[in-house]
Amino acid sequence: MHPPLFKPHPMCQEMVEQLVKCHDENPYGKFLGACNEAKTALDKCFRQEKIARYKANMESAKAMDEKRRQRTAERQALEAAAAGLPDQLPQQ
Repeated sequence: MHPPLFKPHPMCQEMVEQLVKCHDENPYGKFLGACNEAKTALDKCFRQEKIARYKANMESAKAMDEKRRQRTAERQALEAAAAGLPDQLPQQ
């Protein structure tokens, strides 16, 4: 099983086109393995695309987490200053 081929796959577009072409040229052979090589290559490409997407999402999540930590620290410092407490509050 693979994701829908009509959606954009920037890294794998050439292989998607090859598989679709193979399916068009082999309407019955596609069920008997005529397009297995194209399908295997597409699956490998989709895995690489997924790994790249995972890494990008992980980096984005780490950056967002760091920003959240900074905002929390700033807010705690402002609250402590407003209450007349020392700058550092113990972390929980």
